[in-house]
Amino acid sequence: MKTHEEFLRMSDLANQSERKARTYTTQSGRQRIITAKKARRGIVGFSSKHIYKMINENRFPAPIKIDGASLWRLSDINKWIESHSAPSNNKEA
Repeated sequence: MKTHEEFLRMSDLANQSERKARTYTTQSGRQRIITAKKARRGIVGFSSKHIYKMINENRFPAPIKIDGASLWRLSDINKWIESHSAPSNNKEA
């Protein structure tokens, strides 16, 4: 029986800053257009730099490499989020 595992890229995890549209000409004379992108909040709400810092400090799951790409198991990220969620204030009397 095969299990289906889902993976995330850094672009899914980290915040992405806004990118304005621009046009430039390459050295070979070809014109290139960079499209605009809105800022976006990633799943964990940190920058990619901060995520890699936490990985180096063993405070965030390390990625696995598949065909040269760094990927994170969705299950690992969900466990990390659950372990870092704020404790509930529900107290039984």
